[in-house]
Amino acid sequence: MRQGVLSIDLGTMGVKLSLVSLEGEIQKSAYTEYPIISESPGQAEQDSALWWEGIIDCVKKLTDSDNNLPHLIKAISICGQMHTHVYLDSEDKPIGPSITWLDQRSSEIIEEWQSDGRAARLFDLTWNFPTTTYAAPQICWVKKHRPGVFSRTKSILIAKDYIKFLLTGNKVTDPSDASGTAVFDIRTNQWSREALELIDLDGDLLPEVIPSARIIGHVTEKAARETGLIQGTPVVNGGSDHSVAELGSGLLGEGEVSCIVGTAGVVAACTSKPVIDPKKRIMCWSYPLEGYWDILGITQTAASSLTWFRNTFDKERNSEVFDEYSSLAKGVSLGSEGLVFLPYLMGERTPLWDYKARGVFFGLTMKHSKAHMVRAIMEGVSFSIKDCMKVVEELGVKFDSVNVMGGGSKSPIWRKIQSDVYGKKVRTLETQDTGAIGNLILALLATNEIGDPREAAKLIRHVETVIPDPIRAKKYENLFGIYKEIYENTRSIMEKLEAYTYE
Repeated sequence: MRQGVLSIDLGTMGVKLSLVSLEGEIQKSAYTEYPIISESPGQAEQDSALWWEGIIDCVKKLTDSDNNLPHLIKAISICGQMHTHVYLDSEDKPIGPSITWLDQRSSEIIEEWQSDGRAARLFDLTWNFPTTTYAAPQICWVKKHRPGVFSRTKSILIAKDYIKFLLTGNKVTDPSDASGTAVFDIRTNQWSREALELIDLDGDLLPEVIPSARIIGHVTEKAARETGLIQGTPVVNGGSDHSVAELGSGLLGEGEVSCIVGTAGVVAACTSKPVIDPKKRIMCWSYPLEGYWDILGITQTAASSLTWFRNTFDKERNSEVFDEYSSLAKGVSLGSEGLVFLPYLMGERTPLWDYKARGVFFGLTMKHSKAHMVRAIMEGVSFSIKDCMKVVEELGVKFDSVNVMGGGSKSPIWRKIQSDVYGKKVRTLETQDTGAIGNLILALLATNEIGDPREAAKLIRHVETVIPDPIRAKKYENLFGIYKEIYENTRSIMEKLEAYTYE
């Protein structure tokens, strides 16, 4: 193996470590899972000790067959789950479990802020509207409901920043993760003192913010002893997991767009100035590259809609059934013979922000089969992502191609559907592990191996480009209008159904 960068991707369900060569080859990887604690309604917590144990376990897996591997690591670069945070006491020990981005218990805080006008004011101050996902309302929930924890808290760190602290002893964060707190001004890339005062939070609890592509410290003697890494190895500041994955997919500057069709759907566009959506449909967060911002649309259920279908109607089948689904969809004509699917199986985030929205198969007849339903799901998910893309374009971002990732990018017929629905070229990448490539790019910038992000373009390898068919794209544009109309005309009915959810 060759010298490279150790990529740490601290995800929601597990941590992945990869040794990536300086040329962009992922040479070896290891993965360890950890659970979500969910013992009461809305709760979604994690034991932060398991993150560290997972990293130690991954290093052992990587070095099992090559004890020399730690000596090949030129730098460590880390990305991680956004919003999830740890409360530390005066001795820098965690006080109880961390609260993850999935936790919904701060809904009462959000409702309070919406009713008294603080939510609107936070939007003015930060250019982001607070939701239960953000860290600040969750911190305020802890302050209200766990006063014993909050009174002992001396610092609060986002998940990946806590790991960096354990590696280096330094407490810092980056603009992309700070954007997910609801108290960070994305225009200045600084904590908003006025926002902190508005919700009565002490800004001294939060770490210093510095750019993502900077060395923030080196592996300490203690961390080296615990992990097996080499003392003195440089550690890069890093960024949020989705933004670093976007970087690794090719978002290296203005006008680039990436799309993840995974569990959720993500549309991301890179821009050289912060963009505000007055209608509050999508987000704008700071990006790991200095001088750039990230316009984001995030849908609730994308490829997971097809997983739901498998689990419901083919639950005895393994993942190979998805290849069969692709074959079935290929045999059905555009528009699934008048069957339309709304993929709102867990409500919807951008651009609707409607947690009461429901999944719908609209137009079922006796002639429709399993194949029609599969294709309708692929088309409906693509429509939900197009819904986000339309807003991105409305805000002034122009693009003619999209880099696609996730489960929805693996099916040739789904890639073709996406290209025709979006009316854009759809490009697939050589590797799906774009987080590891993004971590590599940040490390190359931080260690001055490259001076400009565009120099990393050679690391982004496309394997296929699907060109949209103009005639099919026009037909899909018309069907997209029907898709939108179905939601608008059933929205009030969906809301009424909420009363029966827990019967």
